Amino acid sequence: MEQIAKDERISSIEGKLNSLTQQLSSLERRLSVLERSTGTLKSLPSPPTPAQPTKISHNYLNRAISKARRDYERKYR
Repeated sequence: MEQIAKDERISSIEGKLNSLTQQLSSLERRLSVLERSTGTLKSLPSPPTPAQPTKISHNYLNRAISKARRDYERKYR
């Protein structure tokens, strides 16, 4: 019974993490659109950005989430 509760909790946490990952991707896309639209205005030039900053940060988040999940599973199983 206790194992089922733990599994349900892990599933719930995984669902929330997946939702946050999707929201992050959406926010990154929206931010890049805003950055492009403000770039057309006569304002100060924006600093150069790496070619794929969103992919790098997204990979970092996935690694951090995976590590946290493994640590959690090790601790509570």
